[in-house]
Amino acid sequence: MVKLEDIVPGLRGKKVLFLGKTKTMSEEDIALFLDQVGAERAGDEKDEPIALIVLGRLINPLEEAYSDEKYKEGVPVVGLGELERYYASHIDPDALLGSLALFPNRERIIDLLHNGAIGDDLFCEILGFYDWEGQGPFETDENRDVAGTLVARFYPEIEKNHNIQYSPVGPFLVAAHNDNEKLLEAMARIPDYEITQRSRDAWMPRTLHESLLINPHLPSPVLERFLVGDDLRRLGFVAAHPNLPESKQKELAGRSGRRILEGLARNPNLAADLRERLAQSDDAVVRCAFLLSQPLDEKTIESVLEREDEAELEALGSNERLEEAMAIHLVETGIEKLLEALAANENLSSKVYDALERSKNPSILRTLAGNGAASPEMLERLTRVRDKKVYEALAANPAMRRKHLKNFAKIKDRDIHKALASNPSTPIEILLGYQTDGELNQILKRNEAFGEYIRQNLGM
Repeated sequence: MVKLEDIVPGLRGKKVLFLGKTKTMSEEDIALFLDQVGAERAGDEKDEPIALIVLGRLINPLEEAYSDEKYKEGVPVVGLGELERYYASHIDPDALLGSLALFPNRERIIDLLHNGAIGDDLFCEILGFYDWEGQGPFETDENRDVAGTLVARFYPEIEKNHNIQYSPVGPFLVAAHNDNEKLLEAMARIPDYEITQRSRDAWMPRTLHESLLINPHLPSPVLERFLVGDDLRRLGFVAAHPNLPESKQKELAGRSGRRILEGLARNPNLAADLRERLAQSDDAVVRCAFLLSQPLDEKTIESVLEREDEAELEALGSNERLEEAMAIHLVETGIEKLLEALAANENLSSKVYDALERSKNPSILRTLAGNGAASPEMLERLTRVRDKKVYEALAANPAMRRKHLKNFAKIKDRDIHKALASNPSTPIEILLGYQTDGELNQILKRNEAFGEYIRQNLGM
């Protein structure tokens, strides 16, 4: 079969005849294609010389007979879909985008967005021209189709989870995790909408724009667009973003509102000029956010130890940026609330976990048993601790070795079996055995590894 790429060089100065419906490719794009290859559009079958026939949708019997006859005479015939693919892969982006800027035809933009042959970056540029008409992505059929096309293209596990394509959660997840800056810029133009959020964590995003604002790849110019207005919740997300310039951080610090100051205290790239102010804030919530998120000097840590405030101690022990020497020093304080937080912290070194284990404190050992960053060797040692709560934590820990998970399955204890049912590392043969138990089966439904096994092997 002759490829369209081989036909195109011979089209210059000749005619291309379109038969049937060509609605999926706009008149403007057909004109751009013809201009690109140096051809003209034939008015009808008599408008010779016809060098190519393109079959659209719903051709009638007379058109079909004509195209068959011309094909036998040596005139190439291609489907509109093949022409669309060629056009998309050889398109002049500047010419197309310039055309859309001058003539922003809504139907044309929709057709282009549905063309899978268009590259991701150009898709994002075209998406920026789409007019959502002030309505959310799931408020009209057209908006819903565009949002679904966006999710199908950019959600990485769309093959595993087709249902998410037209779910409000789809754009939400793409906004939070995609690293294509052009896409994020285009998505910032989508009217905001809220999804149901079960988490009580005030820093979990509840809207599309908040989801964008937790994405570390969001460019500064786009981020700064969200600085307008007085929505303190949204401004808090802006304040916490690592790409927020220091000058903008300082501007926000001059505004009132705990949410903004707490956001700044959570910012991993906090301006040096703001550190002492937030560390010594009169607001306990802001101080705890600072202790949880920032690299801490010895002076700040010692002041926390002197105050012995439980919330501050928990935030300090949960800090992901603690240096090893300082973390070991904190273990040596023996303050139980602090040690529990350190034992749950998954960003510390094995030396710190070893120091915590040596405390022999049952509460600390139970917390360590559930820490996914603990070494397999430590977890194996903890299997020798005769404590049911330790066993439950180990049975739920994805870092636990298979042989030990199999041994836990032999224990006739309901709570341990619940823990195993929730663990994505539990051997599949054990999980399959829990399907007939109503309570355990409900837990299995939330086990992603088990769900993936069912989809791949049973087609469910």
